[in-house]
Amino acid sequence: MNANCLSLVGIVYKTWVTPVKNSDLFNTRSGLGGFSDRVGALAYALTPLTIALSMRDSVLSLLTGIPYLHFNFLHRWTGRIILVQSLMHTISWTVIEGKLYQPQPKVYSAFIKQTYMIWGIVAQSFLCFLFVFSLRPVIKITGYEFFKKSHLIVAGLYLGACWGHWDKLACWMIASLSLLGIDLAMRLFRVYLIHFGYKDGSSGIGFRTIKSNVEVFKDPSGTIVRMTFEHNHAPWKIGQHFYLTFPALSIWQSHPFTPASVPSAALVPQKHTYIVRARSGETGKLAALAESAAETPVILVGPYGGSIVDREASNILAISGGTGISFTLPVITAALNDAYHSAQNIELIWIARHIENIAWLGPEIAALRKHLDPSSSSSSINDDTKSPGKTSVAPPKNFRIHIFVTRSASSRSPTPTPATAIASEKNLAISSASSTSSASSLSHSQEIQELIAPHPNFTVTYLNHEKPEIEGMLAAFLNDTVVKGRTQVVGSGPAALGTDIRAAVAARNCPGGAWRGDERADLECVWDDRMG
Repeated sequence: MNANCLSLVGIVYKTWVTPVKNSDLFNTRSGLGGFSDRVGALAYALTPLTIALSMRDSVLSLLTGIPYLHFNFLHRWTGRIILVQSLMHTISWTVIEGKLYQPQPKVYSAFIKQTYMIWGIVAQSFLCFLFVFSLRPVIKITGYEFFKKSHLIVAGLYLGACWGHWDKLACWMIASLSLLGIDLAMRLFRVYLIHFGYKDGSSGIGFRTIKSNVEVFKDPSGTIVRMTFEHNHAPWKIGQHFYLTFPALSIWQSHPFTPASVPSAALVPQKHTYIVRARSGETGKLAALAESAAETPVILVGPYGGSIVDREASNILAISGGTGISFTLPVITAALNDAYHSAQNIELIWIARHIENIAWLGPEIAALRKHLDPSSSSSSINDDTKSPGKTSVAPPKNFRIHIFVTRSASSRSPTPTPATAIASEKNLAISSASSTSSASSLSHSQEIQELIAPHPNFTVTYLNHEKPEIEGMLAAFLNDTVVKGRTQVVGSGPAALGTDIRAAVAARNCPGGAWRGDERADLECVWDDRMG
């Protein structure tokens, strides 16, 4: 909007009334025409910046190191500024040609029939479409896939219409199209780096997809697909995400997913684990495919985003809702396995709908349980400053797991012990593509019993359809666990959970946020929004 304010500078604020030849009518001339042209030119000039802010492989990210996701907010607002500028340009010239110039309607009729004006109307219509169908309530109604495809197509048509409207400013449209080309080229280059190599079963080199194992879990709240595969590529940073395409369904759709696994620093194939909630659209088709096949090909593009690991944090509290566990689990796992990580107090809170949901990440939870005893988390560290061959032992890490089940049966007590919870589950079973028989159901029941076996640092709490108290969870961690140092709060899940986490952290960080006496807590909040 500052550009609009500057566009008011230098205009002669006068009105001239001039006679119309061969009539008794008069034209009213003013600085409105110059102003409207200026804001129109500014709208053109902002178009390349708007596109640069929306690029997945952003040039701005390459220059600044800031992940592209952080530019989306600016992309939306620059787009809105362009809409305001274009409306000001359109309305101003409508007033000039439809009212101030005479005779009417002859002048306006001749004006609106010109080719460049027709293209201007088309461009304005495309811009209004982009704005309306990018609003969050509209996206929820039409679906994200419609938004993504229509936004890309209409944006390209908008650039062409702008070119047709005023080709003397085509330089801005050429720059915009060039940025789109760079973005597409960078995506193809990423695919090339990941997927081109020796083909399986042959000596030739070419494009090859990744074979992913899929497993389906069903509960009363919906269907979850667990995907696991290995592929030889460079390690990613914890917190980054990949775009996955499923060629068995469509090559024209890709979806962002955060790995629930930790990248390996060694030169070995990287292991990927994804937890996907099946909804309508592509993920629903993926669940149907997973029920009929144990494997499916995957095309991987990425990684995108930045690292969320704070190696200097002395305390880590991870709060997850539903499939948000994919985002927080690697942070916890990396901190526990890294002897050089400063975190000594680590706590994982998972808010799940059903106790059966723990089976989504059965192997990972079982591995975490080994760190529940402080003595098991200590490890040897090579110290180069000491004599060769000597090592020091890292101090043990205090680790706890709390699972909150929100949709437990009303007959259960609010906070039973894990053993009691299992005893009351007479018909406990996880429905999946490979667990339809009663014997398999019993196997899954036994697996869950082992995962939630009683332990002083592992608790299961049934909320009986009550909302979890995030402020209480944070207060308990700070008061009962934290002694000193910075605390990193990492969260992911439904938007409402993020609102509660951010509010609780902000309250503790504000001047009036009490921790111990007058001491404020040093909290860092990292949130990843998703539908959990």
